[in-house]
This record gives sequence, C-alpha cells and structure tokens, in this order.
Amino acid sequence: MIYRLNRKRLRSIQGELCIFALILIATLLRLILIYFNWPATNSDEGNMGILARHVAYNGELPIFFYGRPYLGPIEGYLAAPLFHLFGPSTFTLRLGLLPFFPLFVICMYYLTRLLYTQKLAIFTVILLCLGSQEIISRQLKAVGEYPELIFFAAFISLVVSWLILSYHRVNAQSRTTARRIFIYGVLGLVIGVALWVDFLTLPFLGTGILLLLLFCRRELVSWAGISILLGTVIGAFPLLYYNITAPLKDSTFAVVLGIHQSGSGQHLFLQQIVGTLMVSLPNATGFNPLCPPEAFPYFGVPNVQCIVLQGGWGLGYLILWALATFFVARMIWQGWKDKSLFNPEWGFVERQSIIRQCCQLMLLVSAGGTIVLYATSPLAALVPAPTSRYLVCLLIATPATLWPLWNGIGLWRRKSSYPRTKADAINRVPTFSPDKSSPASSALAPESVRTRFSASAFAQGTLLLLILIIFALGTLRTFTDISNAQAFYRQQDQLVQKLLSLGATRIYSEYWTCNRLIFQSREQIICSSLNGDLTPDFDRYLPYRHIVRAAPHTAYVFPQGMEQIRIIDARLHKNRQLHDAYQRLIFEGYVIYII
Repeated sequence: MIYRLNRKRLRSIQGELCIFALILIATLLRLILIYFNWPATNSDEGNMGILARHVAYNGELPIFFYGRPYLGPIEGYLAAPLFHLFGPSTFTLRLGLLPFFPLFVICMYYLTRLLYTQKLAIFTVILLCLGSQEIISRQLKAVGEYPELIFFAAFISLVVSWLILSYHRVNAQSRTTARRIFIYGVLGLVIGVALWVDFLTLPFLGTGILLLLLFCRRELVSWAGISILLGTVIGAFPLLYYNITAPLKDSTFAVVLGIHQSGSGQHLFLQQIVGTLMVSLPNATGFNPLCPPEAFPYFGVPNVQCIVLQGGWGLGYLILWALATFFVARMIWQGWKDKSLFNPEWGFVERQSIIRQCCQLMLLVSAGGTIVLYATSPLAALVPAPTSRYLVCLLIATPATLWPLWNGIGLWRRKSSYPRTKADAINRVPTFSPDKSSPASSALAPESVRTRFSASAFAQGTLLLLILIIFALGTLRTFTDISNAQAFYRQQDQLVQKLLSLGATRIYSEYWTCNRLIFQSREQIICSSLNGDLTPDFDRYLPYRHIVRAAPHTAYVFPQGMEQIRIIDARLHKNRQLHDAYQRLIFEGYVIYII
C-alpha cells in the first residue's frame, strides 16, 4: 500500500515538474516577444511609461493612471526600479509585467486541480500557455491593469476555494490557526489592490465573499475577519484616500458609472448583443479575429462567413457556459433537497462535494456577471473590438466552461454520485457513472447506447482538439507578426530622431501619436493632442499641454490621411504669411509642419 502511494506521489511530482517546465517555456517565449518589441506599442502604453519615468526620476507618487481616476498604476510602480537598472524603454516597461503570466497560470493549474481533475488542469495550462494575438498582447502590453487583474482574479478564486474546502479541519479544532489568519490577510490585501487597479474583478470578488459568508461565517467573526478587512483596507488605501478627499462628481464610482453609460442613446440593444457575441466575446476567449465589426449585422454589411465563424465561436462559448451552469446548479439543487447535506453535522465527503460544486458555480456566475455587465454597456455597440479587453477575466472561468465538454456533453443521461472515500473527496470532483449502479454495466448496455456514447466522446475530443488548434494557430500568428512590430518600432524611432534633428521638440499631434513620441524620446519631445477640428483633445498629463502652448515655436505632426492635415493645408493655402512661415515635410508616413 505504501509502495503504491509513493508511486502515485512520484507521478504527481513528475507531472507538476512537467507543468512548471511548460509554464517556464511559455514565459520565455513571451520574453522573446517583448525583446523584439511585440506587440506594437501605443499611446496608452506610452502614458504608462511616462508615469513610470516620473515615479523613477521625479519622485512622483500618482494614485491613478494619468487621466483615468479609476485605474491603479501598479504597472508604472513595478517598472520604476527597473528603469534605474536597465534604462527607460518599452522592453523594460513590459519586463515588470512578465511575472504575472506564470503566477496566473500556476494559480489556474491548482484551481482547476482543486475543483475538477488534474487532467483538465493540464489541458487548461496548455491552453493558457498558448493563445490568440489578442490574449497574448494583453498579457504583455503595459496599458493598465490587464496582466495583473487576471492573476488577482485567479488568486482570489483559488484562495477562497481552498479556505472553504479546508474549513472542516478548523471546525473540528474549534479555533482558527495563525496560518489561516495570515492567509485571510493576504487574501484581503490582494482584494484591496485588485479594487485599486480596476473594478473588472468585482464579479469574482462578490461571489468569493458570498461563499466565505456561506461556509466560513464563524471564521469571519474572529481574527480571520479582522485580518481580511485590514488587508483590504491596506491594499485599497490609495483608492480610499482619493475617494475620501475628491469631490463626489470626480469620485472613482462616478467616473466608472459614467464610462459604463457613455454613448447612451446612440446605440441599439441588438447592436450591443451582436457586438458582444460576435466581436468582443470571441476576441476575449481565444478566437483569432478574422473580420472587423463592419462585417456584422447592425455595424455594416453582414458577411456570412464572419457571422458563422466568429458568431459560432461566441455562441458556442455561451452554450458551454449555460450547460456547465445548468449541470452544477442541478447538482447543488439535488444536495439542497437532501436535507442531510445541509445538516450542521454534514459528513466529510458530502460537505466537500457540495462545496466544490459551489466553487464551480462561483466561477460560472462570475463569468456570467462579467458578460452581462459588458453587454449592457453602450461600449459593446460603439467600440466592441477595442473594449473586448473588459472581458479579460473570462479566462479564469476557462476550466469551468470547458468542463461539460471535457467530462461529457451527455451528462443529462447520467446521475451524480458523491465520492465514496475521503481520498476521492480531497483529490477529485464528484464522479459520474451511468444509470446502472455497477461500473461494469456499461459493457452490458445495448449496442446503440455504447455507439451513442462513443460518438459523443469522439465529438467531444474533436471539439477540444479544435480549440487547442485555434489557440496554437493564434500563437503562431503572434510570432509571424514580430517583423511588423519591429518595423513599426523602427519607424517611430526614425521619426523621433528626425524631429529632434529639426529641433521640433514642442509639437501638436493626435492622441495615438503623442504619448508614444514623448516616451520614446525620453521626454525630449513634448506633445499635446488635437482633435480632428484642431481643438484640444485628451491630454492625459495636462502639464504637457501647458508646456506646448507656452513654447515660442511649435510643430504639427500627423499621420498621413488624418483630417487635421486637410484643415491645416486649407488654412495655409488661405493665409500666405502662414504658408511662408511653415515648411511642410513628409517623413515615414507622417506629415510635419515646422517653422
């Protein structure tokens, strides 16, 4: 018996070593990507780089991402010490985010193994080590909150699940150990930081706290409750301080509510649904986008192929989510009907089983809440492609969504049975067996039944393989795009050098150019953004606007084809004095007006 246990433990250790090796390889591949400047940077990332420079060299301590009083700039604070070591650059800015990826995948491995099976945990890790360009880009780009948020959400789900699954030991001892009090404090700290960084984790926080209240009430009225509360206050202190001192109209909650309602009245409800189902949901869950929003109903001219492929992926995700939610809710309802399960003197096995099911439901309800909050926002209709990033936390529900496909789509033909041993309860989720009570009964089943199950298993395997192939193709497409990202970086670097050689260090441009040039020039170039009608646009760091306005000579730099160029050309054509004062240059796809 001991020999068998040792062999089982050895296989488990070997499996974990393989998992960690896979995660290490995936992390190194992402290091290669950021070394070669993939993905192409943008002004949002430039803004984070500017913030990190101000923290590193100016001693500034901003509470929020410049221009966004609801996003905690933890990425900028992580990059600041690295700037001292390696110098300010896009690579260094992204380097501080890299550890969040392996931490996230490790949490997902243990969460999946705890609530489901080790085999599904391995499959989940393989999927998460791959990914579409959209997913991998969000893991690497320092545009505010996404790499760290998915880790926070996964960590919170894992720790909450572990706390309530292990609570029976505390209940038996009648007191909470110092170790658990410390873990509650760490959980609270992560919850507080997650709230400061962004509210996108709220569905996971809400369901996690609800489960703690349901299963660990006695601990929450002890030192453990004080520990988690204290940790939350410490983690969210910058957020709390700002909202206590800021006017109500400028509070984080007012800003977030305004963003959620932005564009109200300019959209259709059906357009929100189409944008969520056919654009945002596929982008967020690993499908490699093939078509722009204009290829879908209510956005432009519908394209049948785009609707079938991208819409089919989004619909398939919702179907799997609905099946998983139905199955686990049914099992919990069956336990509810069995009064013995909710008796204060539950058996160990029954308690573990029902808790696991509640934890699975926690992930599914959190994912459903995330989708509903997004689908009811006007952003789903106005800009569904770029705002698909708001669904980033759906990755935490990956094993819960895949479970019906992994364990058998035909679960409605089966009935659940609780684990029969304590080891089963610890290491496995409830097993499923055919309606016949004997495991050997499947061999005695009619040929048509066996054929039906064989066909179902083949379909399940095919769908899982298809998902894996799509994720692998997304990873391959990511690496083939490195040359484009390098070309873009060289173009921006040449533009910076050209402007510096011309003495154009105070310029006007459009939003998506300004912050990139400021950061890439290490603030030698200061830029203020202009709208299409040459009125002031969104300057995240307002001092830059004042610096440019105060400059005796300013240049105008816009990508070719922008509306601003047409207006400037028209004004120069009408005003001969201005026409003679400004020199018009075209360089690397940009039009430059310089005195």
